[in-house]
Amino acid sequence: MKNKLIPFFILALVFMACAGNSNNENETSNETDLPIELPGHTITANIEGAAGELAMLIVYEGEKERVIDSIKIASDQFTMQTDTKELRQYVMIVGSQEMPIVLVLDEDSDNPTITGSLPGIGENYNVTGSDESHYVQEYLAFLKDFYAFEQDIYTQIKTTPPDDTVKIKKFYDRLDSVSFIQRDYAIEHIEGNPGSPASWLMLRELFPASGLLKFDTLDIAYFNQVANEMSEKYPYSEYPALIRRDIASVEAQLEQMYNPQLAPDIVMTDMNGNAAKLSDLRGQVVLLDFWASWCQPCRQENPNVVRLYNEYKDKGFTVFSVSLDDNKEDWLAAIKADNLIWPNHVSDLRGWQSAGAALYQVSSIPATFLLDAEGKIIDSNLRGAELERKLQEILG
Repeated sequence: MKNKLIPFFILALVFMACAGNSNNENETSNETDLPIELPGHTITANIEGAAGELAMLIVYEGEKERVIDSIKIASDQFTMQTDTKELRQYVMIVGSQEMPIVLVLDEDSDNPTITGSLPGIGENYNVTGSDESHYVQEYLAFLKDFYAFEQDIYTQIKTTPPDDTVKIKKFYDRLDSVSFIQRDYAIEHIEGNPGSPASWLMLRELFPASGLLKFDTLDIAYFNQVANEMSEKYPYSEYPALIRRDIASVEAQLEQMYNPQLAPDIVMTDMNGNAAKLSDLRGQVVLLDFWASWCQPCRQENPNVVRLYNEYKDKGFTVFSVSLDDNKEDWLAAIKADNLIWPNHVSDLRGWQSAGAALYQVSSIPATFLLDAEGKIIDSNLRGAELERKLQEILG
């Protein structure tokens, strides 16, 4: 599976936005008078068929998502307001079943305007007044052409017996061939616009589908170039620091792959309020799993982990789950709902400030690390058929 270490926050915002529609009861009218001087951008939308729908504008900042505007749309033309003109990533949700409109606005954005129609606004919108938003729109449209192909290959990998390594390798070779096309697209944009926030999003395309083993270490130069150029263009922005953190994570994982060392120990509170240590599981093969109750991809992967735990637990396999929840009731409810029957569940209930996540430089979830019986990290971010194949290789 493509190792997207660079967090694709657009997708994270989509998940948050879809979940947030049912919780947002503070709808505001679009008829109120606005101040003469506004601190941020006024986004004008003209979306055919939008009257009567709900709209939300969500921003990513401080490594969190925040709803900054929400309205019941009175007519097809409406406006939404940001609270700054500094660089931010946004998604606009129009209608509960629609894919989002993606916006990247900065000081150079001038009267950002969106046109399109429902249904299908996420695929047919046009944005003017924001070059960065236009770059991202073109990028997402480019990726869409490959999505169905990639999903079909992943489905075939999932249904292929894990011991049929020749067939699985052929599937990954096909994915890599597409991945390299996406890589060329990203590099062309990065080289032409290294200070572009869209280039930051495109860094994810530098990872081959089959993972870090085929990662070209020379591509680290692109990461540094984007971070440096963005730092110069947006000296206040947190985004360059996130890129540098991801560079450190990539370099650490590459070092770990070629020079395995003991996994850092985690000592954290379990479900019963007792201290639990990762190192107490030495002698077993351990899947160290960073997840959260609110993480949709994590919850989707849980049935597969449960199945593999039941299949290999008697052969020396277990799971050590570190939750990035900040609400104990939500955490425990998700454990019960997903039938996560292994005993090793811990959390300090600090969300993204989790000490365990910081220790392993986890910046997006799900994130997993596979430890051998000696406590050494032997692989990372294995899911589905990849994890099953690795466990069969180790445990038979």
